[in-house]
Amino acid sequence: EGRDLAQQMLDVWQENALKTAGLFETQKIASNHFPTVSEQQKELFAILAAFGYENQKIKAKPAKAQHRWNKKVSEISFYVDHKDSKAEVIWQKRNEMLVKAGAKLTREIPLKKDGSIGFDGRFGEKLRADHAKQFSEFTTTEDIIFKSVNETGLFLYFGGTNGWLVLKDKDGKTIDEYTVVN
Repeated sequence: EGRDLAQQMLDVWQENALKTAGLFETQKIASNHFPTVSEQQKELFAILAAFGYENQKIKAKPAKAQHRWNKKVSEISFYVDHKDSKAEVIWQKRNEMLVKAGAKLTREIPLKKDGSIGFDGRFGEKLRADHAKQFSEFTTTEDIIFKSVNETGLFLYFGGTNGWLVLKDKDGKTIDEYTVVN
């Protein structure tokens, strides 16, 4: 029955939280009709999906990748080799990125097109001022702990790129590959 099929489609759309306007009053589908109608509804939805008509709400993916710390990652040394900066970094705890002593810092602060220092440069300068006693001649003299991958990048090379792709293990696998959550 066409009305039973239409009702079944409306029921499924409503279960999937899609806004629908009924074509007619809600009706009960006879229990002996339900298996046939349900199968026809699934086939029709497959056809509609092939033409781009979605039959359920699509969960929006976050615009920004999410990363999770885990014990395995804390046992891996990651290396930075970017903008004249070289360092060994260990993500030892959820909010602790350890930059090993002997790391080389980028000397030049990148400037914006108008010649001024951008946000990354200013924040990197602040981090360097906060840790001034822990480096000399653009080389760290002791281990330094930062709160995040981004903060680490700002300190070492004034940011300007995705730090999750800059930190790589000895085989070239990025920290992003180890920790990204799908």
